[in-house]
Amino acid sequence: MAAGQELAADVDGQWLFRHGDLVLGPVSGAQIVEKLKTGELTPESLLALAGERDFHAMKDVEPFKVHVALAEARARVDAAVLVEREKNRKRMMVLGGVAGGLALVLGTGGLLLARNAAVHGWFGEDEFEGIEMEAPVIRVAQARQDEEELFEYPTQGTVKPKQGETGTAGGGKPSTGSGKPTAVASVDRKPPRPSGNVVTDPDGMQVAQQFDQSAINRIVAGNKSTLFRCFKEEAARSPGLAAKIPLEFVIGNDGRVSKLWVDNPQFKKGPLFDCLFTELQKWPFRAYEGERATVGLSFTLGKRG
Repeated sequence: MAAGQELAADVDGQWLFRHGDLVLGPVSGAQIVEKLKTGELTPESLLALAGERDFHAMKDVEPFKVHVALAEARARVDAAVLVEREKNRKRMMVLGGVAGGLALVLGTGGLLLARNAAVHGWFGEDEFEGIEMEAPVIRVAQARQDEEELFEYPTQGTVKPKQGETGTAGGGKPSTGSGKPTAVASVDRKPPRPSGNVVTDPDGMQVAQQFDQSAINRIVAGNKSTLFRCFKEEAARSPGLAAKIPLEFVIGNDGRVSKLWVDNPQFKKGPLFDCLFTELQKWPFRAYEGERATVGLSFTLGKRG
């Protein structure tokens, strides 16, 4: 068979391929494509139809050219994702304390530029100007008397138990607040597990932790702009709005956000609350075992006098 005819051979034929000095096969064309997807073979791998002696690089074999192009496109996307993840990791470092160092090196103007990149996820983004987000705070969810009941979120750092309840809520401090319950969802009680990483909660108690804080940080960094849309819509409903809006949500063991509290009396419920909760439930957190994770975020809208 002439070289031109071989290059035009059908991908469904039987093929040989080289690994170093070894000639392996025959395998089907579909198997060759699968090995290309997994990285076992590359566009430079040498192929030949079974029974033929001449080998050619896969990228030059006509039936495989489209598959090579797809593999190269996937490789470019994967590389871009890795670059973006590295950028997000560095931005979180900025939020974790490097901002102070940048202020000394770059001056006030450089600090503002770095903070804009860390909050919005890119430089020069004007769509959400006037909305700032502080670094997320991730901790083990606090134990409560009855996970099935709705309860108040502490607006001043304390919570008043519902009638008939005892103990503490929120951060474990005695409850003194009042008002209507605002939590909108609940999950089944998960008993503490002895396995996992042991961490110390804000009350000095050691608890078992199996959630991955770095993975949660990556999800928050990659999806926070969906919450900016909610705040932008609220700003349109309330011209001149300037407020600090802390919120806290619980990630269930199935990886879905199961509870949300907005620590601002004006937004404990309503369109902003509903928008935030809807968007948070779309965030792709991983399922995990052990103590549930609570994530605290704080947003500032507009300029407060």
